[in-house]
Amino acid sequence: MRKRPRQQRSSFTVEVILEATTQLLGTEGAALTTNGIAETAGVSVGSIYQYFGDKQAIFDELAARHLAAAEARMVAVLDAHPVEATDWPVVLRAVIAVAVAENSSHGRAHGRLRELASPGVVGDLYAGLADRLIARLVAYLVADGWMPDEAEADLRLMFPALDAQIHQFAGSGLDDDELTARIAAYTEGALRGRR
Repeated sequence: MRKRPRQQRSSFTVEVILEATTQLLGTEGAALTTNGIAETAGVSVGSIYQYFGDKQAIFDELAARHLAAAEARMVAVLDAHPVEATDWPVVLRAVIAVAVAENSSHGRAHGRLRELASPGVVGDLYAGLADRLIARLVAYLVADGWMPDEAEADLRLMFPALDAQIHQFAGSGLDDDELTARIAAYTEGALRGRR
């Protein structure tokens, strides 16, 4: 982000720009323009450039916020489900439910962000998120009988598969609960099949 908003009005402008971009990503994808964003947001193109250098910067900010929000909610789920008191399938489903919910409101837009955000920026953010969550999730698998090294390896294989499934189907018309249940059952079955 070029300039951080300091006043409430400036923060509102940034939020409106980001929301307009999200809406347009769902329908226009990479073809969207800063003029289209400005028109949808009801702001001038100059306002966009005051905070973002170009539409790539907007994509990167949206992706960073999306990942941060998802991680915060997943960490809250893990905090609410201690390892000693929660079976692995329960925590798996709870984490998947968060990911589905985070992507279902603007599923198509979030899927497109995966393609349009800067690979270096988003890749680093995603890798950090995955590392932090995997470090916590290993304990649940170990409590379920996995060896620590196997648990980490399986989780590293599971993460990109979950991400792909969620981005493929979230917001596609499937009910969030049904999608969560299907992905959780598939993932749990795949993990159990490896053992």
